[in-house]
Amino acid sequence: MDPVMPPPVSRRALLRAAALTGGALVLAACEDTPADRVSPTDGVEPDDPATWPADTALLISARQRLHGYRLGLEAVGTGSSSVAKDLDRLWRAQQERLELLVTLGGVPLPELADRPAVTRAADTSSATADPSDATSSPTADAPKASDLGRVLRADRTEACRELSTATPANLLLLASLTAQHVASAARLGARVEWEPMGGPAGAAAVPVLAAARPAVFGLEVVAARSAAGSDERAAYEAVLEPLQGLTRQLSTLAGAAAPVAPLGYDLPEPLESVEERRELARALVADLAPAALDAAQRVPGDLAQLSGVVQVVSDATVWLARLGGRTQPFPGMTLP
Repeated sequence: MDPVMPPPVSRRALLRAAALTGGALVLAACEDTPADRVSPTDGVEPDDPATWPADTALLISARQRLHGYRLGLEAVGTGSSSVAKDLDRLWRAQQERLELLVTLGGVPLPELADRPAVTRAADTSSATADPSDATSSPTADAPKASDLGRVLRADRTEACRELSTATPANLLLLASLTAQHVASAARLGARVEWEPMGGPAGAAAVPVLAAARPAVFGLEVVAARSAAGSDERAAYEAVLEPLQGLTRQLSTLAGAAAPVAPLGYDLPEPLESVEERRELARALVADLAPAALDAAQRVPGDLAQLSGVVQVVSDATVWLARLGGRTQPFPGMTLP
């Protein structure tokens, strides 16, 4: 008689078992005496960076850079614009979260240096001016929004270098933060260009490709169903073209790890109204950033591949804004 095989365990059952196990561990931990507990700040000496939790110096560096951006936004003097108001909201939330993470690690916040990212247009024009930036005015006394944008654009080099030294505990947060700042550069009028992507490559590219392919397909559909010559179609096409280019790069980077692309994807129907189409377009583009951050977890310490992750998250953030989506302080993740 053949042995009776147990039925396969579903993924949901495994997750439920893991959750119950985790709950039991939490309950067991609650029964420990206070003397048995170890504080995460034990051993931390405020004056000795060698004792600080991992990545604390990176969080502090990002906080100072962000403070300079906020001061620069004030110097630009566009506080009444919708972009400035939105960036102020985002950057305030980012700074508060960075400060919370530092203090939770038992490290007091160092005093911030009041160094605006821009003060006069001439401060940045010699090193970072781009003739293609339409709002550039190096002879003006007051800085322009694009002057601040160019600073953010230039800072991505150092920010990505720091990112490549981060531990997995804060890798996604710092990648998301860097990407949001590069996206902000574009919103401020500084044209952002990228070198050919060095990653994510191989298996790390697969989750990003899995989000990019249906996004291309969906945008092609909603563009085709929108009125020719309409602003609606123009918005989809403005995102679709660079997204197609990104998808081709990811396919090349994935190489043999890339699964065969399906002929099509199921989409919600009927997609008859403008709002239905826009909602679908936003949802598809919104999937790109978390997929890229998933890839980041697979390539810690790899500067080239992490820079590619930042590019994907940054571009997706810009595209989502073009489609009317609400921007987040940490795109691709819930508030850390």
